Amino acid sequence: MNKVILYLRLSDEDRNKLTKDELSESIKNQELMLREYAENEGWRIVGVYSDEDWSGGDATRPEFNKMIKECSSGNVDIVLCKTQARFARDSELIEKYIHNKFHEWGVRFKTVVDKIDNAKRETKKTSQILGLTDEWMLEDASLNIRETFRSKRKAGECTASFTAYGYLKDPENKNHLIPDPVASINVKRIFDEYWKGYGLDKIANGLNEDKILSPLEYKMSNGSKLKIPLLKKYFDYDCIDKAGTYVVSVNFTNKEDQILNNLISFNYITTDMKTFNNKCNITLKRYSNDRTKIYYSKKEDLDIRKFNENDFIPIKENDIIPKTATCIATITKELDRTHITYYQFEIKLKENLKHEKYYFDIKGYVDNENINLVFEKNIRRKMKWSEQSIKKILKDEVYIGNMVQFKTTTVSYKNHTIIKNDDEDRIRKNNTHKAIVDQSIWYNVQKRLEEKARSCNNGTVHAFSNKVYCMNCNRIFSKCGKNNENGFGYLCCKDKKDNWANCDNKKWLREDELHNFVLDKINTMLDKFYDNDTLNKLNDEEIEQDLFKDKLKALEKEEIKINKDLQNKSTYFQKLYEDRISGLLPEKEFVILMNKYKDDNAMLEDRLKIVKKDIATTTLKKETLKSKKNIFKKYRHIDKLNVEIINDFIDKVIIGPYDEEKNDRDLKIIWNFTI
Repeated sequence: MNKVILYLRLSDEDRNKLTKDELSESIKNQELMLREYAENEGWRIVGVYSDEDWSGGDATRPEFNKMIKECSSGNVDIVLCKTQARFARDSELIEKYIHNKFHEWGVRFKTVVDKIDNAKRETKKTSQILGLTDEWMLEDASLNIRETFRSKRKAGECTASFTAYGYLKDPENKNHLIPDPVASINVKRIFDEYWKGYGLDKIANGLNEDKILSPLEYKMSNGSKLKIPLLKKYFDYDCIDKAGTYVVSVNFTNKEDQILNNLISFNYITTDMKTFNNKCNITLKRYSNDRTKIYYSKKEDLDIRKFNENDFIPIKENDIIPKTATCIATITKELDRTHITYYQFEIKLKENLKHEKYYFDIKGYVDNENINLVFEKNIRRKMKWSEQSIKKILKDEVYIGNMVQFKTTTVSYKNHTIIKNDDEDRIRKNNTHKAIVDQSIWYNVQKRLEEKARSCNNGTVHAFSNKVYCMNCNRIFSKCGKNNENGFGYLCCKDKKDNWANCDNKKWLREDELHNFVLDKINTMLDKFYDNDTLNKLNDEEIEQDLFKDKLKALEKEEIKINKDLQNKSTYFQKLYEDRISGLLPEKEFVILMNKYKDDNAMLEDRLKIVKKDIATTTLKKETLKSKKNIFKKYRHIDKLNVEIINDFIDKVIIGPYDEEKNDRDLKIIWNFTI
């Protein structure tokens, strides 16, 4: 009897052509058609492989590659598809497998509708023409989809398959975002803690300690099928051999043509593939339906063929399975054809001093005779909050209501290599959805991130981090020496690390002295602002004066100058090139001048990017804060400075050299506004 594999596929390009009723029946109808054809031919079906939501041009389809592996191992005589397009819409795949590898492996390829048969020479040209036209169709569809997406992005519509953490797709408009009532609280917490001076690592540790799911785990817990190629190595383990938390997912699909009765599985954590070795902490995370019940047992020598519920203790979702357990069992009374049973465990291995390998083994049994049970399992690391995941959230404009899309692209519809787009190529649309984070906080956070403030030993950033500069060399005054009992230390010019090669401002500054100096200045301004007599004397224009006006003016002036310099250099280089072509300029001199032009141009362009970014940041901060009155209204009197207060009031503090005769030094505060 010929052994036949049935291969089925449904993709996004097909979905646009099908009605809702046709869509729900498509895969099922493909299988019924192929089963009937195989039975009429007297072939024995040894496997059914089905890829849903996969393009015919994608060579990474999981079920497709399982089918190919079966063919290469010699376990198959025939591959049967509805049409050749179900197998692939890529002429290279058609040629590679149907007309080459399948012949090499002794596999016949047959289709029901378009009558392709690689055992018949006369169908080869038809197959090749179909492969080419299918590929053209896929290429045209890809171009149309890209243009459609570009138009939607320019209009501010979300085209991503998955939303950013903290947002959901609006049920009434899938291209519009609405805040996720659960995750948005965690986003606010992250910004609030960073704004208060917490370091990235401290924020991540706090979220993990509070058992808040990371963005990836949160998406997956809500049924997302998110695929992240960069994390592939974390998603497919053969065993557990390193300390950490892992998620084991098990699923079984009834691919038979009958209902399965009393489907039982015994699940083991084992180091020798024989005995249950429960040295890990195991928690039942979730399972798919009420038909499946899950138990554990403490008894030895259990027989799966003589399953007795009295030997087992039922467990519910999030129950911890005791280390005295000898077996974890599942039972499904009835499993209809094409239906799935699914369950998941979380396994935590605290340490592995003996370097043992812990395998997850499954044994299955069903009342039906001659049924081959194949359970699919996946072991992956549980993804936790990290510095990187916190930083990604802090840098994302989506949280202030802006949509920035087309951050990455792929080489083509056939080559899915991801390419990162430059900032100018990305598509930005502001105010497209409700913000989770206040704009003033977001932009101050960006400034701190760019300054790369370092955390202290307790995981927080000291109040003056990246705000204090040397008057002599303009380098940062950074922390030096140990903190006292009040948490204050010393600050000194960073040139100290270069053995004072460029600066003689060598005298350190006590941090508490700086703190008290700045605190006194701020409270003096606050007292003046809230003094009714003074307040009444100030006119509205002075109270509502523009913030950052001088800074913006200087930046805009610099931008004009850089653009003018770039234009002049371009004209200069054109003249150089003309002189080289006419023979007025020797080749050697031309190369020297050309390289200098390139270096100068690169420096100007780099500076222009920084200036443009500063203009955008300062403009939005200006629009957000509006006036210094808005800052002053946040505070009445301040007892102790922190990162938030310093960022609100101060751009930088300049430290002058120490004068031994006067026993004093200049301290100059550059405010965020005119005083």
